[in-house]
Amino acid sequence: MDVLDAIAARRSTGRLTEPAPSDDELVRMVEAAVAAPDHGTLRPWRFIVLRDDAKTAFGAVLAEAYERRCTRDGAAAVPAKLEKERTKLGRAFVVVVVAAVPQEGNIPEVEQVAAVAAATENLLLAATALGYGSMWRTGDPCYDDHVKAALGLDATAHLVGFVYLGTPTSPARETEVARTVDGVLTTWTPA
Repeated sequence: MDVLDAIAARRSTGRLTEPAPSDDELVRMVEAAVAAPDHGTLRPWRFIVLRDDAKTAFGAVLAEAYERRCTRDGAAAVPAKLEKERTKLGRAFVVVVVAAVPQEGNIPEVEQVAAVAAATENLLLAATALGYGSMWRTGDPCYDDHVKAALGLDATAHLVGFVYLGTPTSPARETEVARTVDGVLTTWTPA
């Protein structure tokens, strides 16, 4: 599949099943990811793979982080939300956590995070080109220092997202309206 076909075919798929990408395919996807523009060649990206028992164990981390946020905010943990945090990684057979780890130097942090976002999109496009479905998820865990620490990252890291990978359980919805350039493309002309 060429890159324009992969871009046109890419859809967010909320529920994914087997088959999931093999180790070799994951390496290919991350190779595509790290081909993203990287001002200063700082390589600020990190990719952490969760599968099998690791997903279950990390689900416990997500549930604990949710309980900690509730305690911090003076709120009671909602049992259904707690269970959702514990089990949500089960929506795919492989989850890749993508983090931006800002590097020292003269390249602004925002540019480094943007590079990791571009790398994440490359990962999604590579998954599509290889015939897999994907979903880029964010949410409260991405901003939680407990979650970052459990991944071996310090508080200065940015969790750009959790990328779910696998085979779609149903056809992706068409979202052509969101893919038009109407209202977002203009040409600047001097006054």
